[in-house]
Amino acid sequence: MSGKLIFAYINVRKEFLIHVVQYIRQDEKYIQGINITNGDNGQFRTYRKDRIIAKFDNELDANLYDLADNLDHAIDVLESTIPRLQSKSAAFNTFDIHFTGFRKADKERLIKLAEEKKLTVRQSVTLNLQLLCVGYNASIKKIEKAQGMGISIMNESDFLNFLETGEMLLGE
Repeated sequence: MSGKLIFAYINVRKEFLIHVVQYIRQDEKYIQGINITNGDNGQFRTYRKDRIIAKFDNELDANLYDLADNLDHAIDVLESTIPRLQSKSAAFNTFDIHFTGFRKADKERLIKLAEEKKLTVRQSVTLNLQLLCVGYNASIKKIEKAQGMGISIMNESDFLNFLETGEMLLGE
């Protein structure tokens, strides 16, 4: 699949925007592409599929979309995407992350933040890793290995944004 995707999206900050994205790839949870919305040309973004309010065939239809008429639906989408606490007995998949290239104190702080959000911190780049967070002194070998495995790579500020919003801003 390729071409443009046009959709209404609500983020965790309750900001509602129409996005025009040159499609790159998607999986069951995320759409990744180059944001070409009004002045944001060239920014690689990752969007959660469950936060998409509506999809459009063209930009004119998107411009005619009235959020006020669909506000209840937007709020329902937002509320349904806020993580719920799961019981310890519930079976669920993990979200695995590895930190590399950070000073010891910074790495410990980031690991603590990740664990507070119930992410699984791995000690190396593994087959099931979803995210590699890189610091100023990151290993080129780890970055290349992660790229070869299709793992998302981000820096510290992008990781902190991800923790706050659930959105990945990759390749700024």
